[in-house]
Amino acid sequence: MKTVLVFLAVACSVMLVQGQGIPIANCPKGEHSVLYCPQMAEPSCDNPTVHDLDVPGPCDIPQCFCNTPTVRNTKTGKCVKPKDC
Repeated sequence: MKTVLVFLAVACSVMLVQGQGIPIANCPKGEHSVLYCPQMAEPSCDNPTVHDLDVPGPCDIPQCFCNTPTVRNTKTGKCVKPKDC
């Protein structure tokens, strides 16, 4: 009987945890989802490293960042190689 109760407790725990996934953004090709807490600014032509935002954003909103080695061109919104900025 003890084994059955332990099995049921484990099964319930697994079902509860599976429904609590980390939020991810559905990003276009060439980009990936990130979840920083607090939110960070992505690498861009003006600042090619991940850096603090001027005004920190909320923690639970995923963002799309350009895949390395590209950065965001803030004029076009597209991911470009740093030499093409």
